Amino acid sequence: MPVLSKKKYKELINALDKRIENLYEALRSRELKSANEGLKRRFHHVHPESMCATKGQDYEIRLAVEDFKAILAEIKKLK
Repeated sequence: MPVLSKKKYKELINALDKRIENLYEALRSRELKSANEGLKRRFHHVHPESMCATKGQDYEIRLAVEDFKAILAEIKKLK
């Protein structure tokens, strides 16, 4: 079981909370702007009301995931 200072513990928890919130925000859903959002020009979703998009762009989601992985790696190093 790792032992660390309360200051270090708070820093890790705050960093983890921040990264979880960033990832959650990027993955939040929203309604489609149009029936063909995310598809090629001539195609459209048959039931667009059953679809949703994420609020974050693809690169924002990738960055949030990588950032989350980084804090998990730091936590994994605890001894």
